[in-house]
Amino acid sequence: MFRKAVTLLFLLSPAVSYAGLFDSTPELKCGNDNAVTAAKEWIYNEALGRLQQDYIKAPSTLFFDIPQTQYEQQLRAIPVQFSDVITQNPQSENANLRICSATVAMGIPQSLFKVIKYLPDTLFYISQGNGQVINNTVTWKEVNYNIQLADNNKDIVVTPVKKTDKLAWSIYVMARMTVSGDNLIKKKNSSLIEIAAKKFESRDRELNQVWNSLPASARTALKQEQRVWVTKKEQQCGKLSDAKSEALPAEKRISIYTCQLEMTIARTAYLDGSELPD
Repeated sequence: MFRKAVTLLFLLSPAVSYAGLFDSTPELKCGNDNAVTAAKEWIYNEALGRLQQDYIKAPSTLFFDIPQTQYEQQLRAIPVQFSDVITQNPQSENANLRICSATVAMGIPQSLFKVIKYLPDTLFYISQGNGQVINNTVTWKEVNYNIQLADNNKDIVVTPVKKTDKLAWSIYVMARMTVSGDNLIKKKNSSLIEIAAKKFESRDRELNQVWNSLPASARTALKQEQRVWVTKKEQQCGKLSDAKSEALPAEKRISIYTCQLEMTIARTAYLDGSELPD
C-alpha cells in the first residue's frame, strides 16, 4: 500500500523530471527528441495517475471490475505525436527555463468509434472542448508547457502551463472507454430498454382502464374486435415476451416496445372517443 501511495504522489506531481534523457552538450530546445519524449511521458504519467486514483475509488462503477492493468496497457498504447514545436526565448530571471508551444495529436483507438456511435457525448469528453477530432486523431494546437534542466544537467523537468491537463484527461478517457466500451454500450441499452418498457406499460395500463370503464354491453360488442387487434399488434410489432428476452438485440427489443406503444396509444384514443377523425 505504501508503494502504491508513493507511485501516486509521483504521477500526480505538477512538475516531473526524467532521468538521463539529456546530454548537456546540445542546446536545450523544446523540439529536441529528448525534450519531446519528456513531454510525452508527462502526459502518460499524469493520465496514469488519474486512472489509478479513480480505480481505487470506483473499480466497479467506472471500470466494471476489469483489471486495472488492461486500462494501463491501453493508455500506453495510444500514440501521442508532437509537431510545430516552438522554443520561446529564455526568461532573463531563469536562463535555464524554456517556454514551449506545440501541436499535439493523439490517436483514437479504432474500437472506440463503436462506443462513440452509441454514446455521442464521448466526442466531447475526448476533445475536452478544445481539441479537434479529425482523421482518427484528436489534435490540440498551441499547447504550452515549460521545460528546464535539473541541477544534474541531465534530467528534464516538465511543468504544465496551458491545455496539458486536457491532454492527460483525454488520453485517460479514451483508454477507459475503449477497454470498458462493451459494458458502457450494454449499460446504455439496458437503460433505453427500461425506458421503452415503462412507457409501454404505462399506456397499456391506461388502455385497460379505458376498456374496463366501457359499459358491459360495449365490451361484449367489441370483444372480438379487441382480440383481432391484439393479434394484429403482435404480428406487426412482435411479442412482448420477445421484448423481455435478453437473447434478442437491444435494438429489436426497443422496436417491439415502441411499436406496441404506438398501437396502444391509437387503440386507447379509439376506445375513449378522443381519436381525431380522418
